[in-house]
Amino acid sequence: MQNGTIFEKLQNIFLKRGGVMAYLSDDELLDTEGGFAGWDDGTGAGAEETLEQALAEERLAELESELEQDEHPIDYETELEDEEEEAAPVSDKRLKREMRAEAIRRLEEAARTEKDFRDVVEEWNKLDRNRERRERDHENLRGDVPLEYQAVPEPKLIPRWMNNPTYRQLMAGNFLDILFDCPYEMHNLTADTFISRMVEELSEEHKEVLYFLSLRLYSTTRLAAVRGQSDRNIRKLRKTIHKKLQRQMYDHLCGKQEHGGSLTLRERQFLEEYSKIAKKQGKDAVIRRENKTKRRKKKNRP
Repeated sequence: MQNGTIFEKLQNIFLKRGGVMAYLSDDELLDTEGGFAGWDDGTGAGAEETLEQALAEERLAELESELEQDEHPIDYETELEDEEEEAAPVSDKRLKREMRAEAIRRLEEAARTEKDFRDVVEEWNKLDRNRERRERDHENLRGDVPLEYQAVPEPKLIPRWMNNPTYRQLMAGNFLDILFDCPYEMHNLTADTFISRMVEELSEEHKEVLYFLSLRLYSTTRLAAVRGQSDRNIRKLRKTIHKKLQRQMYDHLCGKQEHGGSLTLRERQFLEEYSKIAKKQGKDAVIRRENKTKRRKKKNRP
């Protein structure tokens, strides 16, 4: 399977390159020269000492938490009801919980001024602090030390290639996405019946172009070289496909709205945007998103 499929991109690492979000390719991910996954600390020995110190502080905090729990254990089970109390029609612990919930409810309903609402927020913050305190007794939150710090570059028991998202998905038994990762079966990748049928009814040529441009994220230049066509021809095909699919989706959503069906926020935004373009362009209306860069203004030469 080639690099950059839609399944691998869901779990690939994002890097910022010149203000544009880009993906690490498989070759870059498996490049272990100079460290794990191309790790670059940027400052050399100084950053190494900082990471070591941060890691030591994390381990020390974990040890202190374990010692505190050993010396002063907190039995949270005392707040829970046993079998007899659960079976009984009335329980003291249950009454306490209901009284606390009723007190907060009355406090919320009686709030009128800004001070009253601040008191309500403080009560909820108090409950959150108690919940976080209980969670801290059972887990220790990590700091800013990267997970890959001091990791073995080439482990023997579990090779790094076994962490590939596609391989892990396949070993977990989720092989349907892999089987349907082709132009002629990609309509099975969605659970929406209308979208699946709409994609399935496309011609083979349109399926191939849609697959490589939308799922494989090929550029029009690259796809033109693969298909032996011009870049202009590929862009024209893309516009035709988008125009056909968007028109079908618009008619489907309009009918759904007329019959009282609920629309998602994204569907409502699409209807609004497509309606504005349709008033100007008519049947040739198409939402084009391939060019987001504004044209540069020409400088007036002296």
